[in-house]
Amino acid sequence: MYVFWDNSNIHISGLDSVRPDLEPKAPRELFRTHFTNLFQLVCKGRKVDCAYLSGSVPPPSDSLWNYLRSMGIKLQLLDKTASGKEQESVDMSLQTMMLRTSIDHTPSTIAVLTGDGAGKQLGEGFLSDLKRVKERFGWNIEIYAWEKTCSKALKDYAVNNGQFIKLEDYYYYITYIKKDREGIIPYYRNAKPF
Repeated sequence: MYVFWDNSNIHISGLDSVRPDLEPKAPRELFRTHFTNLFQLVCKGRKVDCAYLSGSVPPPSDSLWNYLRSMGIKLQLLDKTASGKEQESVDMSLQTMMLRTSIDHTPSTIAVLTGDGAGKQLGEGFLSDLKRVKERFGWNIEIYAWEKTCSKALKDYAVNNGQFIKLEDYYYYITYIKKDREGIIPYYRNAKPF
């Protein structure tokens, strides 16, 4: 099993689209993704051959990326633009690793944490690359996304050709509100980081 995690897509969608529905009084600045629980949800106790997470380079004092490295996750970190926005190349680096994995390894399962459907009209992006991985190489596909913000085309493809896992069902396991609501005990109690 290989995991590909689009951190910004998952975190920002949870923060700005799902949190207001499920915890409207929770302060935006205190919302956090519970990385361990989310990773365990995806792994379900299965052996993980490799996990990749893409995101933007954090401030020097940020310990989050070191924590993720300690879990065995390989990071694809890129600088933000001069205006402070994340570059498109963050997604492209993750998609490149996904395609390389599908070519270089015996097919098993690719689990992707995203909801991004951009680029499909041009034959680019997560959806187009997942179609290549599934149809040309025979990989099993799992998409973990917030249903509210997930690309309809990406969700439909996962439902019809693999699995779609709606993160809203696990909101209280995979998120927490700092100083208010801690993450609930992991849904998959026996799951361990690889």
